[in-house]
Amino acid sequence: MQCNECKTELGNQIDNEHLFACCGLTLQEYALRHHLPLDLLLNADQVNQKDNVASYLKPTKSFNQQVQDVLAGLYMADAIQQQGEFYCITLGIRRLEQLLWYQKVLHALGFQFKQEYFYENDSHRVVAKNFLKVPSVFLPPRIVNSSGSSFLQQIAVLIAHIGELHAGYLFVDFPKIEDAQRVGVELAKEYQIRLKPLAASEYTEGQLMRCETLEDTTRLVNLLSEYLQDIPNACERFFEQHEKATVVKELVFDSAHFITDHPDKCENLHGGRYAMNVKVKDHIDPLTGFVLDYGYLKRIAKEKIVNELDHHNLNYVAAELSWRSSTELLNIFIWEKLIEYLPGLTELQIYETSQSHCTYKGPSLDEMQKKGQSALLRYFVSDELGKSQLRNILSQSSQRRLKAIG
Repeated sequence: MQCNECKTELGNQIDNEHLFACCGLTLQEYALRHHLPLDLLLNADQVNQKDNVASYLKPTKSFNQQVQDVLAGLYMADAIQQQGEFYCITLGIRRLEQLLWYQKVLHALGFQFKQEYFYENDSHRVVAKNFLKVPSVFLPPRIVNSSGSSFLQQIAVLIAHIGELHAGYLFVDFPKIEDAQRVGVELAKEYQIRLKPLAASEYTEGQLMRCETLEDTTRLVNLLSEYLQDIPNACERFFEQHEKATVVKELVFDSAHFITDHPDKCENLHGGRYAMNVKVKDHIDPLTGFVLDYGYLKRIAKEKIVNELDHHNLNYVAAELSWRSSTELLNIFIWEKLIEYLPGLTELQIYETSQSHCTYKGPSLDEMQKKGQSALLRYFVSDELGKSQLRNILSQSSQRRLKAIG
């Protein structure tokens, strides 16, 4: 086998030792650069190998504050997972530099970098996974420290690991709600930065948090910039601009409705299948290759919209739709539900039939926060309804009827 980097003949096997010396690549990066399956590069004895605890040396030196802070941030991100006799931190190959930065800091605890290869039955191929690993007995217990620079370093690691930008808003899905609450209180109290809890966490005991405004995101990123710029890959996500794209998810729901005060058949209760196209436009995330994960887009649209409308009478779902459940007002109603979770939302399309559909492009989240809910939806829920002087006519008419009856 010939190395495609240095053209050296290597016999029947290429390994990480040669590649590190030759070009600094890992075997997985080499396979991606030369678009080769790992199956062709690895021998059987390199796949599904069991790691040996005895090959790890327990550290004898004490570790500094940065080690504690990085560890604390990774604990908050739920990035340290036990696998057998080891604790492991893993990231995808596109974020290898970030993983190696963790290794540079955490080697004092005995962590070692490992790229391991497994045959996956479901995908019928060999895959690579990148780990930092340490024997479970080496790792100190979690320490929560909310003081000054330690807190900022911890939050920077947390955000670098699981934070995402959507249309300029920072989202962090905290695996533990108590961490979300603690961080939210500390940021508000010490730095006047507000986080908004959203009911959309992927974790059973978690809490999805979003910077409440664009200004809050800017202030938080600026506050942490010294720490984030030190972490490879995080710089690409938070300080660089990349190409934009629009992603679309189609969902369907079956609903009944009627149109109040309509002179035609639509005044009668009738039902049908609605097809909804949700379009989100944003910068492509360089670390995922996505505008946002289709799984998240589908989950939000299904939880917040489809589950609420499917097999229901639209007129009785919400007061905003009780008078007119037209596709026009339905689009506005749905937009205002989704924009909190999808600030990159750029267009909604709702098909009531294959021949009839409505397209809506609503306000940005920033505009909605400043102007509030659409006036078109507020009429029957407004506190002003029933308070005009003309309502005195109703009162006088009622009194006249009572006198006539008397």
